[in-house]
Amino acid sequence: IITHAMKLLLCSGEVQCLISILLQALKLLKGSGEEDYLSLYVRNCRYVSICIAPIFGSFLCYGQIAQLLSIARLPGSLSLTVVSKLQHRRNSLKDSSINVKCPYGLLMPDACALPGHTDIMTIEIKPKAYLRTATDHQAPLKCCRFCSQIEKRYHDGAIPERTRYCPRDFFSTRASKVSHSINCLLDCPLSYLTVHKDGRRIFDEDNHNVEEMLQATGYKSRSELINVIVKMLLSKRTPNNRSVLEVILEAQLINPHSIPELCDIYAIFRSHGLDIDQEIAVWLTGDSSLDHEFLSLLESVVKFSISIIAQDVSIMLSITPESDDKLSQVIANGRVYAYKISIVDVDLKSVKKLPVYMAQEKELTATEDGQI
Repeated sequence: IITHAMKLLLCSGEVQCLISILLQALKLLKGSGEEDYLSLYVRNCRYVSICIAPIFGSFLCYGQIAQLLSIARLPGSLSLTVVSKLQHRRNSLKDSSINVKCPYGLLMPDACALPGHTDIMTIEIKPKAYLRTATDHQAPLKCCRFCSQIEKRYHDGAIPERTRYCPRDFFSTRASKVSHSINCLLDCPLSYLTVHKDGRRIFDEDNHNVEEMLQATGYKSRSELINVIVKMLLSKRTPNNRSVLEVILEAQLINPHSIPELCDIYAIFRSHGLDIDQEIAVWLTGDSSLDHEFLSLLESVVKFSISIIAQDVSIMLSITPESDDKLSQVIANGRVYAYKISIVDVDLKSVKKLPVYMAQEKELTATEDGQI
């Protein structure tokens, strides 16, 4: 363990990361019964590899975790190359203790970095979702789920102002609607838009002076910046000619069941004394002993988990005003921009939160007779 840790220190210089890894490794040696960070990352990496990577493909942030896994002497077969959470590390994170809380995330690729470039602007957008959870329950609503949630949070005093941003515009295939949604986020970013320049946060919900941000990033106007962002978001970059917005929307719609139906499935597992989160973890290893009927139900729950993750991912746009054939490129405002798009924050969420989702769904989308 010490040998591996010293190698990590020499390679990365992350002293806090080294200390945290050693403490976690020693906890494992002591036989602690607590669920440690390492086991969570291994489970998440399996999940991302099996369930998320086939959908998000090249937009997903990848990285090598073989060094990390070897610290705990885990089988080499678990040395997956997909990343779950905290793929993007930023020097300006508000949580100064993040290096200690999530040490393994520091070994993952930096979604803000563009190798060989120093003039880098990174835009993080958390688009959220406008649809109900099930595709066959899309009855017309007065406003979308996100807008309903914004209204509730505003009236509860959780946010200081309403945002005009709506995911319905953001996930549109029309450039004008996507442009409008970005413009709304610039007006009122809340927690859905942040901007970094060379790793330093320069625009967020606490500091959203657009003119200062434009000056720091070299853009002449708001419309110039929006034009670049929209062209990148709508650019067809997958083998089957889809944009990052289409990929995320597809994942949001993958769940075929309503929340009440999923709660019924959850209740079936509980009535048989089965921990559904644990059953998913075992299923990911390929060693599940569930019969065909329960496996079918479990796979339905897994699809739900994918849709929930897709409703809460972040899109990282790292942009440099320079050409680079090794990166994606777009022509906007009469010049070439090289960029990278990454989808981050795709860790597996606990299915035990289904009753919570049920309550939220009922509060936001229930009809007058109380039906969801």
